[in-house]
Amino acid sequence: MRRWDEAISRPLHSLRGGPWDYALALPGVMFGSYGMPGTVLALGLWLGAGFAVLVVAGALATVAVTGPLKVLLNRPRPEPLLERRVRLRSLVSNPAFPSGDSAQAAMVTTLLVLEGPFDDGRRWLFAPLVPLCMFSRVYYAAHWVGDTVAGAAIGIGVGVLYAHWLGALA
Repeated sequence: MRRWDEAISRPLHSLRGGPWDYALALPGVMFGSYGMPGTVLALGLWLGAGFAVLVVAGALATVAVTGPLKVLLNRPRPEPLLERRVRLRSLVSNPAFPSGDSAQAAMVTTLLVLEGPFDDGRRWLFAPLVPLCMFSRVYYAAHWVGDTVAGAAIGIGVGVLYAHWLGALA
């Protein structure tokens, strides 16, 4: 399984994006430990304090799942890519599996889709945040594809549970 995951990930690691190095930086950091406080603040200002509290609760639960799994499974990250203009990979050193950023992106997006104040199809406009985050994490060699898929699955699960348990906060 690991060889398959690395075989799929390596072509993404070897992409030469030029301007994409900058364009993918935001989705690559907005759900991580450096960017998540700003993401929560922006959501709180836009959608209200109740939604921000819901996101914080979901974020803490997501870390409670992904953190121990990282330590238990201890999967090494890919080698850093020195040719990237943005050195996102240098911001992380903990184990790779599962991707916490992808988990947070999926959790936030799930809450936006299920609990956001949108009565029409606009709620689905947030769905591309998840694959954008996943792709950027692999593109910058912070993760393998499997790390991001597992992280997204965890985030969707936490988002669904928290929407069900605490959705009244939003």
